[in-house]
Amino acid sequence: MPIISLKTVNFIRSGQKILENINWTVEKNEHWAILGLNGSGKSSLLKLIMAENWKTSGEITVLGTRFGLDPIPELRAKIGIVGSFIAERFRPDIIAENLVLTGRYNSSMLYRAFSEQDLDVARDLMRQIGADKLIGRIYGTLSQGEKQLLLIARSLMIAPEILILDEATNGLDLFAKERLLDKLHMITQLANGPTLLYITHHPDEITSDFQKTLLLRDGKIIDSGATKTILTEKTLTDFYQMPVDVERVNGKYFVIPKKSDT
Repeated sequence: MPIISLKTVNFIRSGQKILENINWTVEKNEHWAILGLNGSGKSSLLKLIMAENWKTSGEITVLGTRFGLDPIPELRAKIGIVGSFIAERFRPDIIAENLVLTGRYNSSMLYRAFSEQDLDVARDLMRQIGADKLIGRIYGTLSQGEKQLLLIARSLMIAPEILILDEATNGLDLFAKERLLDKLHMITQLANGPTLLYITHHPDEITSDFQKTLLLRDGKIIDSGATKTILTEKTLTDFYQMPVDVERVNGKYFVIPKKSDT
């Protein structure tokens, strides 16, 4: 049974079509990249999956929950999300492991009593993804890349079945981005780890950890399938509607616009 299934899904807001005729299936143990330019509908697609937005028509089933028929709150507890917009929700003086622990309560602060054992769970999780050097640090003193790493650890506190990363490298320099992608590789190696949905407009961020890629343009799926067959010169030239070259270096795909002869 697929963990995500969208059938003929449409999403209209204020009379404008945001997503149109979306058909998409994600199987267990598949990690997907969703590639599209700004304004293509990537974030809207994710909000439908998380039930933050509600479909106008069509059928959505996520982790066995049929939207419109089954209760949604239990589903939200099974989905983790990381995005630069979340980083702004926390007090700058919060301790790193305390921030990670907030993921258990889906809150930006610890409003319930907690023990040292609870913090030990958060610290162990930080160690698992290579964030042990951040234990005891003050959130406001961390770099953007370190903050994103904490948010990943926080999202894993609920042992999610799906982990969504929405433009997670925004604001990161070249080396911080590489370190973050390395941490995502570690997550794919975890026993019973989550299915990753990685949203980006940078093809070079789609590593070999993402077996499948979906191309989204103007609210429509242009193509989807095995990453190695999607990130090709022909497919991406059609997708971007302009000629491009695709170079693969050290397992990464670099898309280069072709120069005009005129």
